[in-house]
Amino acid sequence: MKSTASDINLKNISVLVVDSGEPAFRITQSILKSFGADPVVHAKDVEQAKKLIQRGLVDLLIVNYNVDGKGGADLVRGIRADRRNPARHIPILMTIGHTTIGTVTKCRDAGTNMVLTLPLSPGGLYDRLSWIANHPRPFVDQDDYAGPCRRFRDTGAPGGMERRAAEVEIDDAEESAEVAAAE
Repeated sequence: MKSTASDINLKNISVLVVDSGEPAFRITQSILKSFGADPVVHAKDVEQAKKLIQRGLVDLLIVNYNVDGKGGADLVRGIRADRRNPARHIPILMTIGHTTIGTVTKCRDAGTNMVLTLPLSPGGLYDRLSWIANHPRPFVDQDDYAGPCRRFRDTGAPGGMERRAAEVEIDDAEESAEVAAAE
């Protein structure tokens, strides 16, 4: 997903990185600081992350899927579902060392904006952040899901049949031409 829109500015953006590994955090911190993000804070487990998030000072969250033994998706789901959480609408990136369709689906269904495969690279992280900034998706708030709309593209109505109440006007001349061309 290469972004073609304008550059992003992370100056004065507060980032919380939730990862149990200190070396992984240091790499992520270094990349984010090179993009201008400051401060970049580390939470080594889900409980520490929850406490930092409740303070309301997080603009971007990067969560490792395997934090606390695959608790990253649960953390994201909890943030998105809690209507009083100050970080409910912030962008959330999930990092995963081994991606399968099942784990990516779990991350998406938990409410992450993007999934990023490890090892982390500056270009990969920048592309995902740029995509989130330049292609915002509406926030969906339903009983069984809260988070950014899971659709990345508009594929139109299922089966080509529009079921909305609004009628679509068709130019009779165009319709006659299409019917004649089909015969």
